[in-house]
Amino acid sequence: MNSHDKYLSFESTKEALAYYEEVFVATDVSRLSVSKEQAGYFGLDENQAESATMHAEFFIGGTKLYASDSFGKTDQLNGAISLMLDYDVANEADAQEIEVLYDRMNDHDSITIELPFEDQFGGGKMGMCWMLHDTDYEKMAQQHQ
Repeated sequence: MNSHDKYLSFESTKEALAYYEEVFVATDVSRLSVSKEQAGYFGLDENQAESATMHAEFFIGGTKLYASDSFGKTDQLNGAISLMLDYDVANEADAQEIEVLYDRMNDHDSITIELPFEDQFGGGKMGMCWMLHDTDYEKMAQQHQ
């Protein structure tokens, strides 16, 4: 079985999780610290282990995301990747949830909207580096029958 999972790296995943809970209303957040026995492997001393994150999981709008600390490798990360949360526009609850999420992001001081969440040339609404996209899955299924 193949799957494509979204795994993010942060300088401080512990801080990132708090941010995602505040701004994106992340839910079902779980975080596994680095153990004191593992600290040396990641270039940490035992006192840093508890605040370091070995693995974390959380949901944003029904999408499961994974994360961990980058353990000093942030210089190897770049902004070439965007994550897309895709919602079913034909589902009223989904459509409302994505609008609420966009409004929260638009109103937050830490986020700069680069592209408004509105209908785009390729169909559906898209916007920002965090891509929010709506799709009419019911219509798509009918077209492929």
